[in-house]
Amino acid sequence: MADKNIADKNIKVTIMPLGIEVKATRGEKLINVAYGQGLDVNALCGGKGTCGKCRARVVKGGISEYTENEKKLLSEEEMQQGYVLLCQQEATGDLTIELDGLNNGQKEFVPDKGAYAENITGNDPIVTKTFHQLTFPTVNDQISDLNRIIGDVPGKVALDLRLLSRVPVILRDGEYRVTSAIFNDTIIALEAGNTTSQLYGIAFDIGTTSVAGYLVDLHSCKVLKTAFAANKQRVHGADVISRINYTIENPNGLSEMKELVINTLDEIISKLLAGSGIPPEHIYIITLVGNTVMSHLLLGVNPLGIAFSPFVPVFAESITAAVDFLGLKTLLPAARFILLPNIAGYVGSDTVGVMLATKIYELSGNWLAVDIGTNGEVVLAAENRLLTCSTAAGPAFEGASISQGMRAEPGAIYKVAINDDVDIAVVGDQEPRGICGSGLVDAVSELVRLGVVRKNGRINSPKDCPMELPEKVRNRIKTRGNGLNTFVLVEGKNEVAITQKDISELQLAKGAIRAGVEILLDEAGIAELDGILLAGAFGSHLRPESLKGIGMLPDIDVTRIRPVGNAAGSGAIMALQSKEQLQIACDLPKRTEHIELSLHKKFQRQFVRGMSF
Repeated sequence: MADKNIADKNIKVTIMPLGIEVKATRGEKLINVAYGQGLDVNALCGGKGTCGKCRARVVKGGISEYTENEKKLLSEEEMQQGYVLLCQQEATGDLTIELDGLNNGQKEFVPDKGAYAENITGNDPIVTKTFHQLTFPTVNDQISDLNRIIGDVPGKVALDLRLLSRVPVILRDGEYRVTSAIFNDTIIALEAGNTTSQLYGIAFDIGTTSVAGYLVDLHSCKVLKTAFAANKQRVHGADVISRINYTIENPNGLSEMKELVINTLDEIISKLLAGSGIPPEHIYIITLVGNTVMSHLLLGVNPLGIAFSPFVPVFAESITAAVDFLGLKTLLPAARFILLPNIAGYVGSDTVGVMLATKIYELSGNWLAVDIGTNGEVVLAAENRLLTCSTAAGPAFEGASISQGMRAEPGAIYKVAINDDVDIAVVGDQEPRGICGSGLVDAVSELVRLGVVRKNGRINSPKDCPMELPEKVRNRIKTRGNGLNTFVLVEGKNEVAITQKDISELQLAKGAIRAGVEILLDEAGIAELDGILLAGAFGSHLRPESLKGIGMLPDIDVTRIRPVGNAAGSGAIMALQSKEQLQIACDLPKRTEHIELSLHKKFQRQFVRGMSF
């Protein structure tokens, strides 16, 4: 009887078009079945059924009743055709599902987080190696193995106790010719022979969406290899608030979140070392940057205090420990990690990395650095002051709140130009399936320029557009059943269009960033900027002309708006390569004034003004 009960719980789910047959448990969410196969299912709302991105069609088999969220996000026609939201439906029996076009059954696609600075240099790595030619013990020289090593190292050092049991074997295998690796006056590695030329570290930028890793030769100060992976925490939401909520609502949520990001780091380390000829035991140090919530989840520290006013983190200082504290499986336990310091609840060590890499703290004049994303971090350097704030830009730039929005993955429109007609560029040169943040910014900027979209964000009807508007462009304006106008970028069966709601979402996102910028300028008492630095994967791929076109940034010549690539990752590399740069990174938060926008008396007014095109 027990065997029958077990059999009744197990059902078969076939995933098309891949033809994968999966064993599932009755009552299991279909989205978890897909995740179990490593499929990249868009669920940017964290499986709450509010973004509508995880559409799929049930080709065969029964489904549970439609939820209220599904009824809101799916049309009657779609439901009649068997469309469901994977995060809302449970496996009730054997069934076949066909992943929606936005997923297309693809394995995970990881967007490039942006290039690091190529000119990073340093000559004082934070780990040093020394070759020791020790004397052999004799009856007349019975100094302990440990003291024999320590006595040959200048200054006062200690041995990491994880190494103690291996000391006699290493010394004798190397015939008392050994190499030590020292970090912060502690011997963290001991190796037979002369291995001083083998000195490596890894710098990480832990983004909310994706994680970048950089394998660094600490002798030559060269980045040997770069690897990316999607942050596995994405299964529980695209933004940090969704992830904090998951840790609150689930008893094991915090440990699960830590495990997901650690698995992501292990995956990247494996990619970096594959084919490099570098064994994991020669990776002695890693540096990490990320927003404050990511830093907490990495250490398994509850970020609850960040979610609510007054947005207080558990820690802000730099954290250093052995990697076995993190639970990394790909490196030796005694290797060390340094998590760079945070500034505030929503201004993390990734912003410190941006400041370090751009050297904004020593630029002459007034400079602004903006990292545009779900949270937009802004840094202003003006007259020997450093000011920073974080703006809740929302998920528009990630595509979560856009009707046909998607990440910058194959099939996403990422660039739009409009002259006599619409000209688009698509990631992977594929048939367009949706639009990502940079494409949306481009498109709306062009529509504002041509008078299709008003300053208040309304899409004009064809008859209300300027007379000189090209006819092909005018014909792309369609009035839908709700009476609102839509602009069609791609016509035909697989139509891609920008709705009135999409433009409103962009207004909210860019209005928040512009408000943060204006408040920092006001706090510093300046009206003009000498330059603007655009950081991060998203910011670095935005056209300055488009940003000006939608009014996200102050009025400044586009030649003075400069993308700086993955500056956060570059900062992590600099801290890895140089004791001096690491110290600067640790000192920067002490010099920085944080402005809490949620409590600022001018924020609401600036936000409303910032929404205008």
